[in-house]
Amino acid sequence: MKVLTALLALCSVACIIALAWVLGTPAPIDPRVAKLEAELKESRQTIAQLRRDLANRPASLPAPSPSPSVALSAGSAKAPAAGVEPAPVQAGGKGQGANNLREMLKNPGMRAMMEQQQAVQIETSYARLFDQLKLTDEEKAHFKKLLTDRQKAETDLGLKLLDPNLTPEDRKQIMAQAEKNKKTYNDAIKTFMNNDSDWNTFQSWEDTKPERTLYDTMGRSLFASSAEPLSPQQEQTLLNTMTQIRKSPSPEQEAISKAMQDPSQMNDGNIQRMLQMTDQNNQRILQQAATTLTPGQLKTLENYLQQSRSMTETGLRMGSMFMQGGKQ
Repeated sequence: MKVLTALLALCSVACIIALAWVLGTPAPIDPRVAKLEAELKESRQTIAQLRRDLANRPASLPAPSPSPSVALSAGSAKAPAAGVEPAPVQAGGKGQGANNLREMLKNPGMRAMMEQQQAVQIETSYARLFDQLKLTDEEKAHFKKLLTDRQKAETDLGLKLLDPNLTPEDRKQIMAQAEKNKKTYNDAIKTFMNNDSDWNTFQSWEDTKPERTLYDTMGRSLFASSAEPLSPQQEQTLLNTMTQIRKSPSPEQEAISKAMQDPSQMNDGNIQRMLQMTDQNNQRILQQAATTLTPGQLKTLENYLQQSRSMTETGLRMGSMFMQGGKQ
């Protein structure tokens, strides 16, 4: 289920993650993170200028769709190399945004930029895990390469899923390949760990990754600035609760999640159903959290869940517009 969720996120061009970077990041845990965040900010500014330059092209040239540029700019590590220019793409038409992104990423410079962005995300997302595992510099470099290669493989499959002409059998084959890749990289990482305790730590980290990523982006700062911050134990309990609820969907939730693995199903009706189920899950989180959090902490949690829900809605609607070629 975790791989399916990752591929769905890729199919919607990482809209939610992009918004997370735009809306804010938690306080840096060390100077490396501060440096990476500065690079991200500079990259967004550079790519914004690139988009303006492209928009000012003569009308006779094909204009690129803006949506892919927005998706690629969010969290990008560095600006593209000098002289790198996105491949020309045509605008308009259902699913054209997805085709445009696939065409743009055939350009080596644009693909390299995306891979740089992914490397930065791995550096920031796994920094605390690297410290927990007490890796040497050599071990850390090898582990990061495994994670980066895994992300690249998932991205390749995610881009294939953006093809609006895929048949159900095509999608089935891609998902089967995703499961095969998952096993391959899990085996490689387990061999690298060579320790059951470290492997269990990694699995636990991966299990809570969606919840922890969003919490680190927005929730941590909300609680830190509140009158009653969470203790480390309360924080971990909350993350475990949110993960457990995500991984125990109702039959209806499972059906809509499966349907939206196909980006063409990101229509208004399915988005509304997804948001209704998000509201249901948030109520379950609040009810279970009431056993470990104070009334003040619950109020902060409710605020966090509301902001998270708003981000989810915006990301889904952006993804839907993207798949429709910018048409609402």
